[in-house]
Amino acid sequence: MRQTGWPKCLVTGVFLISLAACDTSFLYPRQPPPPPPAGTQTAPAAAPAPAPDEHQQMRALEDKVRQLERRVAALEQCSGAPKTAPATPGASKVEKAPHPPASPAAEKLYSEGLRLYQAKKYQAARDKFAGYLKSQPRGPKAAEARYYLGESFYQEKKYAEAREEFNKVVVQYPDSILAPTALLRQAYAYQQLNQQASFTETLKRLIQQYPQSPEAQEARRLMK
Repeated sequence: MRQTGWPKCLVTGVFLISLAACDTSFLYPRQPPPPPPAGTQTAPAAAPAPAPDEHQQMRALEDKVRQLERRVAALEQCSGAPKTAPATPGASKVEKAPHPPASPAAEKLYSEGLRLYQAKKYQAARDKFAGYLKSQPRGPKAAEARYYLGESFYQEKKYAEAREEFNKVVVQYPDSILAPTALLRQAYAYQQLNQQASFTETLKRLIQQYPQSPEAQEARRLMK
């Protein structure tokens, strides 16, 4: 009678072993991974750096030329306002004009020259500016007329003539608001002529004579 217990134990052991070998994942279902915290975003891949442009230096020079032309136009408008010295107690109220007044004919020459320059008729513009300077060498627009003489040569790629006219602006009108710009344009003319030594010397001259000007800041950048 005692031997009848062995078959029952044997059957129970086989059942337990079979149960252990089975996949019990259905008894313990897997939990999904927790979601990322709110507001967390995956950083996008960094975009590749653009390849350097082989013509970048030439375009930068052209941009500087256009910036200088806009600056000259703004300065040319500002230069029309007369400058007055601060009043001194007891001093006379009579003010001294910085330039002799220009005749209507001279003013017309300058206006026509500027119109022709803006129309890119540089030779005709030079004739008008030269006529103005002949009649009004110290007139209120003399520095501007001389400067545009240089610009008209520069626009026609006559860099040797341009550098001479720009230099005259600085020599004849050193206190003009256009003098620093003329020096920088003179340096560009030397650069176009591949005269590197003169280019560098002109930049140094600009920094020395007009150290606080925006043109001097540009000169320092060019010399780096």
